[in-house]
Amino acid sequence: MVCAMATTDGMGGDYGEHSEYQQRVAETGAALVEACVGALDLPQAPEPLVLMDLGSATGRNSLATMATAVRAARGRTPDGPILCIHNDLLTNDWTALFSALAAASDGYLAVPGGRIIPMAAAGTFFEPTVPAAFAHLQMSFNAAHWLREPAAAAVPEGMYFSDATGRARAALAAQAADDWAAFVAARAADLRPDGRLLVQCVGTHVDAAGRELVTARELLSAMWAVAVELADEGVLEMGAVERFVFPVYARTAEEARVPFEGPESAFEVVELSVAPVANPYLDAWHADGNIDAYARSYTAFVRGFAESALRRGLLGDTTQADAAERLADEYFRRLEDHFRQHPEADAFRDWTLTVVARRR
Repeated sequence: MVCAMATTDGMGGDYGEHSEYQQRVAETGAALVEACVGALDLPQAPEPLVLMDLGSATGRNSLATMATAVRAARGRTPDGPILCIHNDLLTNDWTALFSALAAASDGYLAVPGGRIIPMAAAGTFFEPTVPAAFAHLQMSFNAAHWLREPAAAAVPEGMYFSDATGRARAALAAQAADDWAAFVAARAADLRPDGRLLVQCVGTHVDAAGRELVTARELLSAMWAVAVELADEGVLEMGAVERFVFPVYARTAEEARVPFEGPESAFEVVELSVAPVANPYLDAWHADGNIDAYARSYTAFVRGFAESALRRGLLGDTTQADAAERLADEYFRRLEDHFRQHPEADAFRDWTLTVVARRR
């Protein structure tokens, strides 16, 4: 898994090197990307086709997804110009993204045909990211689940929205609903008529018995246990642990559908579903039995997407660089030990929410 949101500065510098899970999710969406491009009402040259990725991070998965879109577009418009716009927070590591693009001999810039122009649109995706009715296709993978601001309610017995009950759970659901509505409204502003929106992010599946299967619930339980351990030892303030809620919300399909409902909606829903995505770290451990490799790779994955949010909300003032780095190192060292001791119980389990919609 955008202005600088109050919850995170963006993904860490090693995010791209440890985003196998995000890559697996993006791969599940490749056919959807191709279908969206195939359904577009293409512009006539010299007007460019505008493709956008929202929440691009450092580029490893964004560049691959954009390449899928560009290749699909070249099958329909061999010589037409294409703008490839990457969006993320102002604080994103843009140098890493464009360096990766420059180094990719098989990246989208190498696709033959007309001119392909890479660009950046830096800022929050909870607001319009380009001029009105400018983009033909907007894609977002592993990003739209982040909250704009710190959680609206405390969760005393955990650090995840799914640990909350009663009024606290209702407040977090309302906050997430407002964020999702803002995200969808911004896409309505960005996209031209008949444009396409494709979003994949973490979700919650409700089974036939009404049980919630929440993405990352087990992981967040382990992260909370490590934080409590550090607080019990006086390394962290217990008050900070009690106040901190990890700023991600995994929506159900029903929650995701709300902004698209009604005759006033700017969108027609093409697909809306929640489906599991296999865990590459568990798969590797089950295949080779190397528990140390599993714990290291799983921890690197978590640190890549979670460290900035933890530093902002739990691990202290990031302006105190040395102390903050030592505390983060200790937190993730203990988390790695936790994963080593409880590989199945702490595993990251994902139900990916997919939304495809057409701008009316």
